Amino acid sequence: MQKFPLKRGLSDAKSLHKEIDEYIDVLMGHINPPISDGVDTLFEVSSTYLARAKEIEIKLLERERNGTIPTGDELKKFRTGELRSFIELCKSAQNQGSRRITMALSELNLKEN
Repeated sequence: MQKFPLKRGLSDAKSLHKEIDEYIDVLMGHINPPISDGVDTLFEVSSTYLARAKEIEIKLLERERNGTIPTGDELKKFRTGELRSFIELCKSAQNQGSRRITMALSELNLKEN
């Protein structure tokens, strides 16, 4: 279960592009994140965005397998282009968030000792 809700399902490529653009703005620090969870914020937000991106990818792959998305369709191009790059961005942000948590825990342990 995620700490904050995101959109559900699929729409057209233009709407999906707009959705991930909003998430990119958050990850890049252009707008505030949907939650403020201290040092955990980056990890939680990027993990939630990654889960949404993978949900979109799975649904698009299912449609491709069923033949409802033909080769060359905008949704297929979206999946193999912007969505794939967004997934990599989320993974990088998730790793950075994890490192921040590790550093905060290390600093806390040093203070306690």
